[in-house]
Amino acid sequence: MPRFSLKRAIALWLVLSVALVALLIRESPTLAYTPFASIEIQPSAGRPIHLPNRIFDCTQGAAQWHCSAALAEQPLDLTWSYSPAFPTELGDCGATYAGRTVSCREAGMDFVRGLQYRYALQGDLELGAAQLNGLRWHYWGINLLMSLRDPGLIGLGLGLSLAGGVLVALGAWRSPGRWAKGIASFACGMGMALLVANYFGRVLLETVHGVGISDDQWQWLTHGLAIAAGIGTWISTAALLYFPFGPVMRLIVSLLAGVSLFSLLAQSPGAYLLSFMGIPVGSGPFGSHLPIFLASGAAWLAAFWLYRKRPINTRRFLSFTGGMGVFAIGSLLALMGLLWLGYVD
Repeated sequence: MPRFSLKRAIALWLVLSVALVALLIRESPTLAYTPFASIEIQPSAGRPIHLPNRIFDCTQGAAQWHCSAALAEQPLDLTWSYSPAFPTELGDCGATYAGRTVSCREAGMDFVRGLQYRYALQGDLELGAAQLNGLRWHYWGINLLMSLRDPGLIGLGLGLSLAGGVLVALGAWRSPGRWAKGIASFACGMGMALLVANYFGRVLLETVHGVGISDDQWQWLTHGLAIAAGIGTWISTAALLYFPFGPVMRLIVSLLAGVSLFSLLAQSPGAYLLSFMGIPVGSGPFGSHLPIFLASGAAWLAAFWLYRKRPINTRRFLSFTGGMGVFAIGSLLALMGLLWLGYVD
């Protein structure tokens, strides 16, 4: 791939990633002040039409929620009663459109701000086929995202992360300079930070209470240790890439980098990618351990190449670790973002 083509591919990947993130944030169920997970119209013919939560203006009364929006220049009003003792448990849904009563029923539950119900408006709302299609196209973003469902959204995030990792690996192989060294060493630092946070996060709180440490103090201490360990691994890996080390220190830093890459890959949602590729994960005598085996092999390769520190081995380390790191970090961020924005649960 010519150098200019690689740069264009990276630029295109960045544009697509930013556009997807912007769309997800714009249509997010969690960022709108609504008592429901989602609202959809179920016409007499055709697919459901999903309405974005952001179009609803909701107010909470003493014992009732009221939400309104404008559809095809007509008002849609929704109401729910609730008990003040159980404010999250809504009663039956009441709906009117253009002053006419509309059937509104529960259509399932999602975990958005805790467990919340999805609601469906039954019928065409006395709108024509062209008007219904116009609503679907007007709110194309939420309808596109909802058509993908959980597996499709996760697969899209993993696919973009994988594409980013491949582009970084190709770029690092072509130009094993400062950017390549920075990305690879940062990936090692992230892996070590996750390892420390995961290890100390499993310590029983009753244990730390016995030495006079509160829950909040332990959380701050765990985060501080994770950040310090991550920065230390980041700096030491970068230093080994730039400066000559003795064999003992080179071995220690290389092993730390390998352990960090293992942690990063083992904790990433990479097993989903194997499932999307049709590779059985979780079945058979070795299926459930396949991601761990692959992460272990990748870690040993990275540690070996970093320790040998010949020009070709350094290039291999930068390309391999940078690409794997971007894929793992990207897939983690994608899954966390989808969870936080309320698209998957």
